[in-house]
Amino acid sequence: MGARTVRLKDGRLATIRPATEADAASLQENINAIGAEIDFILTEGVGNDVEHEKEWIRQFDGMSSVLFVAVVDGRLVGQADVHPGRPPKESHVGTLGIAIANGYRSVGLGPALMEQCLEWMRDRQFKKASLQVFSTNARAIALYKNLGFEIEGIRPRQYRIRDAWVDDVLMGRWLG
Repeated sequence: MGARTVRLKDGRLATIRPATEADAASLQENINAIGAEIDFILTEGVGNDVEHEKEWIRQFDGMSSVLFVAVVDGRLVGQADVHPGRPPKESHVGTLGIAIANGYRSVGLGPALMEQCLEWMRDRQFKKASLQVFSTNARAIALYKNLGFEIEGIRPRQYRIRDAWVDDVLMGRWLG
């Protein structure tokens, strides 16, 4: 699946494409910044070892797993990935992850990245998409529900964020 350009709600253009090793430093910068916010993703940072990041990127083969990046005005501002379930009992399920930089949320980038992942999953015959989200991330939960995901379970007080207990919300969508 090649690059696709989408117009965001604020008029900016975003290019969504598969990640390459050349994106390693930018991916690290993006995930480290989002992780430092504490409130949106489980990862709080991945360090600055570019070679390690390149190795991580190489794990996405484009057939059973994929990593997409979103670039706006030459800056990597979002990423989304799909990992397959453990064969054979869970091989029909793809687990999604998404991270969008501050300043690029609520402008349509999340739905665009998610749709790219869902299309990629359907093309590869995945039957179900699954994800996890903090119960405190109302904006993300609303996005996922708008895309047809349903809450399948809750792990109460799974995380401790800013001295508060936060539930882990498990969501899924059948791809038909």
